[in-house]
Amino acid sequence: MPHRVFAFIFFGCVVAQRFQDLSWKADIVATEYEKELEKHDALSRYFGEQKNDHTIFPTWETMKEKVGDFINVNASKIKNHDYNQMTAWLKATRLNFPNITHLYSVGKSVEGRELWVLIVSDNPKEHELLEPEIKIVANMHGNEVVGREALLYLIDVFCQNYGKNKYLTDLVNSARFHFMPSMNPDGYEKGSIGDRIGYMGRANANDVDLNRNFPAMFPKHREQSGGGEPEKENVAVMKWLKSYPFVLSANLHGGSLVANYPYDDSVTGADGIYTPSADDKLFVELSYRYARAHTKMWKTGRRCGLSAEGDNFVNGITNGAGWYHLAGGMQDWQYEHTNSLEITIEMGCFKFPTDDMLPKLWEEHQFSMLSFLEMGLTGVHGLVKDRNNQTVANATISVDIGKDIISTELGEYWRLLPPGDHMITVSAKGLESDTFTVTVQPGARSVRHDIQLLTCGDNETRSELYIRGRGKTQIAVISFDNLGKEVINELSILTCSGDFEIDKDLTLMLIPFMKSDLKTRLSDFNPEAILVVAEGFVETVTFSVSDNEPSLFDKEKMDASLLKAINASAECPRKLLESQLALRVDDLQRKKAFELGIGVGCDIDDLSKKAATIGTIANMIKNELTKDSVSEFSVLPSGSPGEHYTPDQTVLVTSATIAELENHNCIKEVDTNGLRIYEMGSGKAPYTFIMSSEKRTEAMIYEMMSMWCDSSKEHVQTILAESTIVFLPEIPKAPLFCHDYDTISPYKDLIDMVLEVIPQIDFAILVGTGGMKVRYINDTLGVAQTIAEAYRSRHDLMKSATTNACPRSMPNEEAAIKAFSWNDAASRMATKTSYLSDNIDALLVQIGCCYENMASGHLYSENKHSIKNALNERIRGVRIVGGRLGMSVSIDHQHKRLSLINGERFIPLTNGVHQVSIRTPDGQVFTKFDVEISDLYPTVEKRISGSSSNILVVAMCSLLLILAFIFMCRQRVTTVLNRRGFFNGIGSKKGFERIPLYKSDDEDEDDVFDLQKL
Repeated sequence: MPHRVFAFIFFGCVVAQRFQDLSWKADIVATEYEKELEKHDALSRYFGEQKNDHTIFPTWETMKEKVGDFINVNASKIKNHDYNQMTAWLKATRLNFPNITHLYSVGKSVEGRELWVLIVSDNPKEHELLEPEIKIVANMHGNEVVGREALLYLIDVFCQNYGKNKYLTDLVNSARFHFMPSMNPDGYEKGSIGDRIGYMGRANANDVDLNRNFPAMFPKHREQSGGGEPEKENVAVMKWLKSYPFVLSANLHGGSLVANYPYDDSVTGADGIYTPSADDKLFVELSYRYARAHTKMWKTGRRCGLSAEGDNFVNGITNGAGWYHLAGGMQDWQYEHTNSLEITIEMGCFKFPTDDMLPKLWEEHQFSMLSFLEMGLTGVHGLVKDRNNQTVANATISVDIGKDIISTELGEYWRLLPPGDHMITVSAKGLESDTFTVTVQPGARSVRHDIQLLTCGDNETRSELYIRGRGKTQIAVISFDNLGKEVINELSILTCSGDFEIDKDLTLMLIPFMKSDLKTRLSDFNPEAILVVAEGFVETVTFSVSDNEPSLFDKEKMDASLLKAINASAECPRKLLESQLALRVDDLQRKKAFELGIGVGCDIDDLSKKAATIGTIANMIKNELTKDSVSEFSVLPSGSPGEHYTPDQTVLVTSATIAELENHNCIKEVDTNGLRIYEMGSGKAPYTFIMSSEKRTEAMIYEMMSMWCDSSKEHVQTILAESTIVFLPEIPKAPLFCHDYDTISPYKDLIDMVLEVIPQIDFAILVGTGGMKVRYINDTLGVAQTIAEAYRSRHDLMKSATTNACPRSMPNEEAAIKAFSWNDAASRMATKTSYLSDNIDALLVQIGCCYENMASGHLYSENKHSIKNALNERIRGVRIVGGRLGMSVSIDHQHKRLSLINGERFIPLTNGVHQVSIRTPDGQVFTKFDVEISDLYPTVEKRISGSSSNILVVAMCSLLLILAFIFMCRQRVTTVLNRRGFFNGIGSKKGFERIPLYKSDDEDEDDVFDLQKL
């Protein structure tokens, strides 16, 4: 008995300790598993050991030493402040420190309260040239108040220490800080002190969640709490964000302890999907910068949160959608529509803490806020000017990795960047773009780099090579003669000045006169198409092999339209057909590019029209390369609608091909959960599920379906005769961003939706990019590795490589072939405990690098032999048919059994003789037999009757006895009813004639089954 009491007390202590660990001020301790996760998160991926560099990520102690002694907020002032008290604080600050503060309102709330902003700067009322504007917004959710109070205290610290503390004074002199303590003052007034996880006061006076009310990237993901049109507060804030050239921002919330960065909304609208922005590395740096200077936010592990179990984060940071998706949030809208970069800080697990909690919370956050504000002074900045030294407004500043920003009306730009070397291109309408490289040192202040752009067409700007556009599809336009040179030079001027616009998804390399020393530049550019502009008869000539020709390209229609655009003499020689030109094109050695010669006549007249024609053809070829469903084309530089034509080729690589495939009875659409799923093949096992895991690979799946419709042409008759393929060409909200994979577990929910309708599927192939490699899950059938090797062995770039051919792989994902598991870290963090997909094996084939252009026209041709080889390996085995419900099958005395599905199952086998055992639902051996698999006969079908010989005898005897029993009963009953006159009335009815039930109605009434004895 005493030991039971002791155990009970010990258990109680453990439980009490557990709840204590979830308190708002408890430390955060990582488990061994969580420590392992630290090695593989985004912070480690981007920064490695640099995450421990306190120059890049200062700690609380480092910041305390850096700031030095300072006057902190008077303890009596550290308490909660309602709207009137907050307003009084801000106005008093303005009156007491007029030289470094300025108070203004961006608008009013629904109930008429001011949305106050206090500026702190050495010149608060005016923007100083090249001085960055930085802001912090708090209390967007009215009952989340730690940020509101922290901003008031931060303002006080800046003002009290200006001119007294070197660090704080320098910060105020270096930037203009805009602090908005409350974006939702109406909600605050409805909240209550001491609220830990409640919702009273979260929304504004119209009961709308302001952080769900901004225009969303994916409007269909909007939640009901986000209301409809932007609320009054958000309209005011959006106008404010557009009015100042903000560089950096933080949005202060409460309810957990973590720094959260874009994107908040996932492409699929699902929770737990890491959705990076183009500035993902920078956002990781900004987030960890804040977290690391906090006393404990930076720690990995469980911390208090909204749920009873708290929240778990690695290194105290999280991608927003990787935590939970949120549509209509402020940080996503801001990233998409302004220059500013914003992260969201969850400042603590008590939303509305009591006064006595605030000193501790302020102590924890004060250095994080200062460390974060420093980041607004890093990166690169400068002025954009023209050749007359006039500043250039609205110039576009593009970085190698990251979003574009726009210069101010004064020609200023600020671009925050992570440590390292960065290539920056500055462009503006009417001016030649220029590119420079900047090196950002860890912990260093921003580098100034002014840039001068020259006017389009100036002799000084004439170049051997021009780059136009920043799209994913890359096309080179070159010439080997003087007329072609003049046309391309003119095109460079038109595209520079904005008089001709190239497709936004296109990048052009313009080489007016191709020379041997430019071949390396062309090779590095790696164009998908090369347009050779030449003097000569107006026509097009294809130099490349037919396999490189886009399926939508129609030479006859192209030439007809080209002749309408360029009027040329018929006497002009056909120089495109000269062998010397073909040899020069061949010497470029761009074997995978579509090479098209374009004759532009023999005179130098109408250069602008000819140049615009070449530009239009480039736009057209881009559409053909990317397999867009284009309704009309024209090579005319004018907008003449009469000169347009519609190509009549079938669009083989988009959903437009589905109707054609159905008309040919190649596919059958399966009705399931709103997904567009298509079956192809015999309807027999094995069932293989093939899906595109991202936008870029959709075209390949459609093209595969289109090409396999003519199975003889693709030599896949055997595969389709011996198996069934289930295609999902497009998944809902397919990811648009190329990325590497370290798991495919996030697709389990989607795969389960398919398995619920087609349970016969036991193997999945996911097609993505982000690498040149194969991953397999070998948990159930045991042959995924063999199929993965079969795929890899027929891929030109994968077969001889041991590591990924693409650079910038995720850590530990460099191997060319490697095993995955459904039961990985991502899966263990899922909400469901059981998935149908846990019982199937899978392949992930990654077939393109992220740095490549995003065209997909080459993907099927590069992978068709691999996919065919893999599926030939897939049908190697035995097909069991005719089984009963609950039966299972095992191979070669293995303990593992696979259940029959709808009475059948395909068991993959290697070449050789194998013993197959069929078992009854209770595990008894039903029958055994041997099968031999060979290259000559890779697929063997075995039909089982559904009953063994012994069972069959017993069953047949039982059936005979039952039939005899029924026969005797029916005879007795009929005889008795007859003798009682039961049928007499029936037989007397007009129109009916009595029909004897049996040959004889005369039977002995004394038999056992006499009706009188029943």
